[in-house]
Amino acid sequence: MSQTRRARRVALAFAALALVLAAGGAVAFRHFLARTQSDPGFTYRDRATFEKLLKRARDAQGRGDTGTAVMVYRLIVAVGAHGDSTLEPYVAAARAGLERLTPGSSGTPANPPR
Repeated sequence: MSQTRRARRVALAFAALALVLAAGGAVAFRHFLARTQSDPGFTYRDRATFEKLLKRARDAQGRGDTGTAVMVYRLIVAVGAHGDSTLEPYVAAARAGLERLTPGSSGTPANPPR
């Protein structure tokens, strides 16, 4: 009889743990969803992504695909503008690329929305 009780207690403990983990996952997902809605660029704001984007822009520029290069450079500038200081070298490189491709332009609209 005691072995049946013990098995029942273990099963209840695992069920409670599963419910707690499911609730925690739901809360974390809602937080992630709210963050992506308020800041769509935050999922792209890391060094590895910026390195890939910068390489893509430079490759497009090398192929003569100015439109793609400008678009990617502008994405880096826009997303990196809200980032931390570790991303500043990528933003500076993107601004330099934009200056080469579109002299006199910083890659951002003249009158950014407020």
